[in-house]
Amino acid sequence: MKTLVIVRHAHALPGYESGVHSDAERPLSAEGREKASVAAARLHQLGITPGLIITSPLLRAEQTACILAETLCAPVEKSFELNGLKDEQEVCDFLKEQLNRTDCVLAVGHNPNVTYVTHMLAGQVRTFLPGSFAVINMDNPAAPQLTYFGE
Repeated sequence: MKTLVIVRHAHALPGYESGVHSDAERPLSAEGREKASVAAARLHQLGITPGLIITSPLLRAEQTACILAETLCAPVEKSFELNGLKDEQEVCDFLKEQLNRTDCVLAVGHNPNVTYVTHMLAGQVRTFLPGSFAVINMDNPAAPQLTYFGE
């Protein structure tokens, strides 16, 4: 089965609390690290075994991806396609292309991009809280099916 998992990065500290000067440098909070661990455990319970985790290069997304990778035993790659600033159709096309590399791809990105991409692919609007994820069956690229949404 071709599977795409779309994850919103977990909760990050505001810049003023973390002492960073750039949004890209905001780290996960303690709550965010815990939420990412819980999401990783849930994905493992669901039998999700990504051949690849692709993440936005922003620190909070990268940290989320690394926590997921520890549990799911998958390599992590960074891509500016997931930085939240790209056109959603471009992101959809990019993610579909990644499924030519492996049967299961997990993508860590930002809101509202993850919400729009999920809607464009699966035809459903879901509220992505930090650390939540959508599992989409991509066997029929013309009619992807949302099979799970949650945390």
